[in-house]
Amino acid sequence: MLVALTKQGSLFSLANKSFSKQELIKLREKTIFLCPVCKQEVVLKLGEKLAWHFAHKKNDRCHDEMEGETEYHLNGKKLLYEWLKNQGFDVHLEAYIKEAKQRPDLLVHFKKKSYVIEFQCAKISPEIFLKRTNTYRKYNYIPIWILGGNQLIRIKNNFFKLNSFHFLFVYRSLTKNNAVQLLSFCPQNKQFAKLTNISPLSVNRSFSFPTFYPLRNFHFYDIFQDYHQFVPKEIWLNSKSYWRQHRLRLTHSEQYVKDLYYRKGHPLILFPSEAGIPTPFYYFIESPTYIWQSWILETFVTNRKVGEKIHYTLILRAFNTALQKGVFRIRVMPLIENGSYNCALQCYLHFLCKLNVLITKDGQIFIKKRDIAYPKNLEQALKKDEELGVI
Repeated sequence: MLVALTKQGSLFSLANKSFSKQELIKLREKTIFLCPVCKQEVVLKLGEKLAWHFAHKKNDRCHDEMEGETEYHLNGKKLLYEWLKNQGFDVHLEAYIKEAKQRPDLLVHFKKKSYVIEFQCAKISPEIFLKRTNTYRKYNYIPIWILGGNQLIRIKNNFFKLNSFHFLFVYRSLTKNNAVQLLSFCPQNKQFAKLTNISPLSVNRSFSFPTFYPLRNFHFYDIFQDYHQFVPKEIWLNSKSYWRQHRLRLTHSEQYVKDLYYRKGHPLILFPSEAGIPTPFYYFIESPTYIWQSWILETFVTNRKVGEKIHYTLILRAFNTALQKGVFRIRVMPLIENGSYNCALQCYLHFLCKLNVLITKDGQIFIKKRDIAYPKNLEQALKKDEELGVI
């Protein structure tokens, strides 16, 4: 940690000015420092390997979660503190929020709102992430999670390796576009990276529009902004082509739906072109898009006659059962409050209404309007994909 209490009760921060090592050695000799949380004595560490910081004495117990910080994290939150301070914000480093029993990296007060910033450079469980996020919200603090640049892997160009951990950090912009994005910061390069319009193409691979900002050129307001760009049609067409032609090793959900199609006399590679579509909120479902959408078509649409009713509650109940059995997997995305896999399922059904496959009046009862034609061969499937496009 970078902040400690003196025995007189005043806060002392290593980030407020540039101290020489000699100054801090003298200060350490005549000052007793205490942990702001547990009030136990802490030691001012002035080593060569880590950034200078305070640490509890060996065997001391404290529920403060800042022990074992890396130099990457210490330098990062110090730079973020200075970044906000230079913009004139009322910002506090490592402030302890008593009612929440949490100590975020940064606390910012702005326009009668309070923001907490967590700079996360190491993997944590979804349970811890959720607990912290929900606790902040409970006491009316707006959580902002910034991913450490050391956790961001770029495959090439617009493609990034994003797994379930990364999607914990995904949030929506406050503009009318409501783009899904992720903010990262690297203290070594002193640079922000913002991935906008994130589009997962598989469990671990996503397309996005990355923008890199030097620390000095990025403003606090920029966290909530976005620039809207549509994912190129070719990206999804290439993905559908891959799903049709190169799936040699199938996931559990793919094998499940493949067996379902086989029992109906259809090879999975000839799934209808109406599946595999990036409809709104689709990213809440981790299983491949073409799989869960093909499952909906095969289980609830193609086996019904034109004019027959389809109740949404039946689809949701069946999907929840499949979730419990491990057939499908969903993503935990706590920073997006108004969204869920339920929204993903509903939006796909409304997409089928746009294609005149279904019609609905209330969004709960759908009526089949026309049949869906299965491609007869791969060439026909790829051609139909091209004709249908994305959405």
